[in-house]
Amino acid sequence: MNPEPDPTLITAIQQAPAVRRLKVLTVNTHKGFTAFNRRFILPELREAVRSTEADIVFLQEVLGSHDRHAARHPGWPQTSQYEFLADSMWTDFAYGRNAVYPDGHHGNALLSKYPIIEHRNLDVSITGPERRGLLHCVLDVPGQHQVHAVCVHLSLLESHRQKQLQLLRRLLDSLPAEAPVIIAGDFNDWKLQGNR
Repeated sequence: MNPEPDPTLITAIQQAPAVRRLKVLTVNTHKGFTAFNRRFILPELREAVRSTEADIVFLQEVLGSHDRHAARHPGWPQTSQYEFLADSMWTDFAYGRNAVYPDGHHGNALLSKYPIIEHRNLDVSITGPERRGLLHCVLDVPGQHQVHAVCVHLSLLESHRQKQLQLLRRLLDSLPAEAPVIIAGDFNDWKLQGNR
């Protein structure tokens, strides 16, 4: 049996001040390691991410789990990396698993100070071993229509990125025209071919 909602809490939520600006951060976590996997830096990364005081954090290549790394690296978190990064600062988070292998899995994640009322992960992998996804979250931000946040991690190959951008466009075309949308992540678009 569900308890009756607290009317005081409902009133407080209804009277929350409207949010007019959101602070956004995007980080490719590289599974918690420095370049070329030389050193495990997830605890330092958490402090750096926290210091930004972002409202929404878009993460790419974040580990959901990895048994071998957990056994080999002191200080490996007892939770998923996205939960470790969220800590007590971001109350809501969503994860979209993109790649699965014998020791674990990784993907995109979104950390939010506002409630995530819905999320889904869209597989936009084209061919070959690169597994990529679009994590689409719907946020309940005071004073706004529902805010759509899309965390992207696109291919290293230009031809694949162009197809993935078409899939992203299809997702955007399916959203309500008046809906606020934030798209952030790792586009791997060094030649700036995807700007338009």
